[in-house]
Amino acid sequence: MFESSNCRDDERTGGIQVITRAAKILDALGAKPNGMSLGEIAQAVDLPRSTVQRIVAALDSVQLVRSHSVAGGVRLGPALLRLIANVHTDVVAIAQPWLQTLCDTTGETVSLARASGLQLAIVHYVVADRELRVVPRIGMNLPLYSTSGGRALLALESDETARQLVGEAYQAITELTVRDFPALLAHLTEIRRTGLAYDRGETLEGISTMAVAIDTILGRFSISLLIPGARFQRHEARNREAILKCKEALIDEIGKAALRD
Repeated sequence: MFESSNCRDDERTGGIQVITRAAKILDALGAKPNGMSLGEIAQAVDLPRSTVQRIVAALDSVQLVRSHSVAGGVRLGPALLRLIANVHTDVVAIAQPWLQTLCDTTGETVSLARASGLQLAIVHYVVADRELRVVPRIGMNLPLYSTSGGRALLALESDETARQLVGEAYQAITELTVRDFPALLAHLTEIRRTGLAYDRGETLEGISTMAVAIDTILGRFSISLLIPGARFQRHEARNREAILKCKEALIDEIGKAALRD
């Protein structure tokens, strides 16, 4: 007996559809670290609850998600979290020399971060070797809407996606913090034009930052210069040139690493 090409095409299309739906579910759960109910997932990905339940059960069987029947909640599972951790380790290993070069060139602290829900999570940093410097904390979570690294990552999204991610109105952290989406959108538009994001004391008083985003096969990350506000403007042009050069070099290096693998 021979299998028709139409049957094979149907199976291939069906498989791709399942993968696409599973990816949407994982993406929705990634934005909700505290978990979601099946109904909430179904609404977020616009699928029938029964379809979501079948896909979640399959993902649970390979530990990509964890479904707790008692609490009725679904979260990202240990297998996926281990994969994410390995990706971060790989990115840090590749990025470290370039981040160190940026730190040496500018004399300022450099951080590598990613989006984690509505927050910017620092995964690695290189501290400047000088008396007055900024020292961040690994795992320190700050809002996407006010940080330069967060805005650089949001600028990679469409306006509507960015709005859905962070909402319409924001908590003021300092007197300079943006308060609503129209104000944030003005920043995102400028970031898309220049490739650079700024935070001039909007998140932490006395600290200004400059950031770029990299969109690579290993994920999206931001690179930020963390500078005491008192000297931010003094070498702004030099630092801008250095961080843009770091971005291009790192994108190229990650691309080469992916080809080697």
